[in-house]
Amino acid sequence: MNENILVSIAIPLFNAEKFLSFTLDSILNQTYQNFELIITDDGSTDRSIEIVNLYNDPRIKLYIDGMNKGISFRLNQQIDLAKGKYFIRMDADDIMFKDRIEKQINFLENNPDVDVVGSSAVIIGDNNEIIGYRSAYIPQSYDEALKKSTFIHPTVAGKTTWFRKYKYDEGLIGAEDFDLWLRSREFSVFQIIKEPLLFYRDPLKFKFKTYNFRLKQQRKIFSKDGYLKKNNIKQKKIILISYIKSFLAFYISKFGLDNYYIAKRNSNSDTGMALKNYEGILKKIID
Repeated sequence: MNENILVSIAIPLFNAEKFLSFTLDSILNQTYQNFELIITDDGSTDRSIEIVNLYNDPRIKLYIDGMNKGISFRLNQQIDLAKGKYFIRMDADDIMFKDRIEKQINFLENNPDVDVVGSSAVIIGDNNEIIGYRSAYIPQSYDEALKKSTFIHPTVAGKTTWFRKYKYDEGLIGAEDFDLWLRSREFSVFQIIKEPLLFYRDPLKFKFKTYNFRLKQQRKIFSKDGYLKKNNIKQKKIILISYIKSFLAFYISKFGLDNYYIAKRNSNSDTGMALKNYEGILKKIID
């Protein structure tokens, strides 16, 4: 392991005071320590900035401009600011496994052809309770990638040069990652570390407005020329399916089926005893 490699970990920050300390502690206590932590605030109105300033660590670089420009703008800002060889995504409410950075950097160093690597994730709720598991899987075709996002976004790590080459579409807030993987997949090498390296927060309360907004953003992607290889029938079909998802999401929210939906979304692997084991891992990180 080459510990001389500088890594850029990046958090776009917006009103995350409830969970931010858990997130920062999990990063600063990583087994791999040679990193800069870039935090770009997006106009927070809560105590988020105050919490960041409580940490006296020279690796933390906080940028504040008082404006709300959205996650896509902040991600591109971070990519421009990054000094590390590798760029690591992180959200302000998730928690890293203690060796996440070490394992991803080892993987990238040992597989120099790989541009971006992600991982599976253990799903947690608002009280840091384990509620499920989400397996990561690389879609094997373009059509498959249209139906399912390639990565769990905050699990990814990749070459900073790759992120600078492709960047995020700042007009696609909420679907910026879906667009990025689609747009670049033909020219990139993506891989997955099957084991979970992140505790991903996805509480059992379904957020209809957020979900519906993301579907609208995805429909903008599907409507672009070239995305569906100019196949008009396929384009209309996938847009129709998106509208059906919006309709179903409305009724899931209206009739209080949140728990059922979220549980189904996060039950694609590692259940029962395996999830119990993750409770101990999480406890050691947050205590």
